[in-house]
Amino acid sequence: MKVGIISGSARKGNNTLRVAKAIQKELNNGIIVDFQEYDLPNFAEGWVAPDSETSFQQHLIKTIDEANLLIVLTPEYNWFPSAEVINMIHQLAGANYKHIFDNTVVATVGISAGRGGRMPAVQLGYVFNKIFNVFDLNSITSPRTFEAQEVTKCID
Repeated sequence: MKVGIISGSARKGNNTLRVAKAIQKELNNGIIVDFQEYDLPNFAEGWVAPDSETSFQQHLIKTIDEANLLIVLTPEYNWFPSAEVINMIHQLAGANYKHIFDNTVVATVGISAGRGGRMPAVQLGYVFNKIFNVFDLNSITSPRTFEAQEVTKCID
């Protein structure tokens, strides 16, 4: 099984990447896409174009496309997923790239240095389910969400 792990925080030294690496180690499997290298255009700046993808965009798209299990991790910012994860969905969940989400199980993970994490994971589950329904994809979101709380106290 191919596992793709999206580490959805662009902040340097972020806790999301720490959790992504811990998941990769625990599974002894998985390709991490580190959003510290994020370069998707903002929603108002244009679209990712299939004929001019950057190396980061190619890595992200290939990882999602080849994954049987896609684990999407996001930090919790005021009860929401990161802007980068939301923008990734805006950029890729459309006509040009909808196929990369087909035949995939998506699991969502919310990351918090405190007691949060649940809300962004639940919200992403709703969004991915909507994408799968609208585009009639043979994919599913995991009914379980994972909250990584107080990360700085429990993961090196």
